[in-house]
Amino acid sequence: MNNRKLIALRSLIIAAGATAAASFVGVFAVMIGASAVEMGWLQSSSNSLSNLGQILWGRISDRIGRRTPFLIAGSVILAILWYMLPYSYDPVDLIILYALISLFSAMITVNWYSFIADNIAQQRGHFLAIITNIASLGTIISLIAMFFLLDSDSRKDIVIPFTAASISYIASAIIGFVLSEKKSETTMSKNLLGTLKTLKNNSIFYRYFRATNVQSFFWALAWPMFPITIVTIMHFSLKVVALLTISSIGSALITQYFIAKFIDNINRVPLIFLNKIMLSGIPLMYAFFDSLPFFIVLEIYSGFLGSIQNTILTSYTLDIVPERHRAEYISILNGFNGAVYFAGALTGGYLLSLFIDFFPLKLALTFSYLIVFSGRFISSFLFRGLKEVPGGGRSNSVLSVLFKPRQPGSPSGAPINPR
Repeated sequence: MNNRKLIALRSLIIAAGATAAASFVGVFAVMIGASAVEMGWLQSSSNSLSNLGQILWGRISDRIGRRTPFLIAGSVILAILWYMLPYSYDPVDLIILYALISLFSAMITVNWYSFIADNIAQQRGHFLAIITNIASLGTIISLIAMFFLLDSDSRKDIVIPFTAASISYIASAIIGFVLSEKKSETTMSKNLLGTLKTLKNNSIFYRYFRATNVQSFFWALAWPMFPITIVTIMHFSLKVVALLTISSIGSALITQYFIAKFIDNINRVPLIFLNKIMLSGIPLMYAFFDSLPFFIVLEIYSGFLGSIQNTILTSYTLDIVPERHRAEYISILNGFNGAVYFAGALTGGYLLSLFIDFFPLKLALTFSYLIVFSGRFISSFLFRGLKEVPGGGRSNSVLSVLFKPRQPGSPSGAPINPR
């Protein structure tokens, strides 16, 4: 079996296992008694490590010049960690395990797509689009199966998705041994600090960099709150969480297909601004929606806008960074976003905990969501000052997969997206 088929097969298996399982982590944490502060630590540590880890592992593997040893070792470690996850009946244990999963998932992410960049030469952008769609379909099919397998009243069934994730990484390790690898070409500059010092010289990128990091803080504030609303306020089961996630991913998959048809021929800046404004309404929906049909509509809305965000922002980001320094600029953007995500999610957990001391949980969540909405809405206006670049929208670099804005309304908060 050639590399293209093996890459597609691995993408399908990981999507059906680990990606589907990640949708349940935040919800499971609430089910085993995680507090608002502990949810803040869970979301902040996992998301910051998944971003910061890409820089660490990317620079290590670039120096070695090999990808498959990292893919194999990372897959084995992740298989063990996912297998241990459902037996974490203490929130602190879950936080530690999921932080480790995030760190080693970053090892997989940066080496997996660097492997594709090194070993897939022809029609790479088209190939990436195909495996992304394959992965999305794999996740949807897996979640549909889990919807029928999960007991609506038993949290013990969490072993089903988490064991599936473990099995998917065992298969990934096996595939890693079969892949044919060429020695990689270094994609990271050795003078990362020097690039950081001259960042302001690139005015278009710096303006976008500043707007993204300011809004990322308010973006992350809500992550600890979403799973608490889903479990403690709405009393949704694992089966319902699967249904909500299917709605979001299905909506995103359909939207992405149509967006790709006209992205090359538009001014993306107005759409980015409008998208940011519309996304700011998601916390309000979480605050005031009170039935399952409304939450299904919320997830469809979230998937629709999230797909536009991912497609447009990824395209725009790749067009405004210097061509020979794309990996370096993306690593800087991811690194700063990771730090901001950490601060934002942690602040969100402590903010909710503070309100809980004075108000009932439902009211405390409402006040917290209003603060999140206000911050997201106001910071959206920072994107009005962006500048379009001539001929933008056509970049299909493999590095696009390393920069993916977080999904806006996932019922599990903001889980990592395993690769």
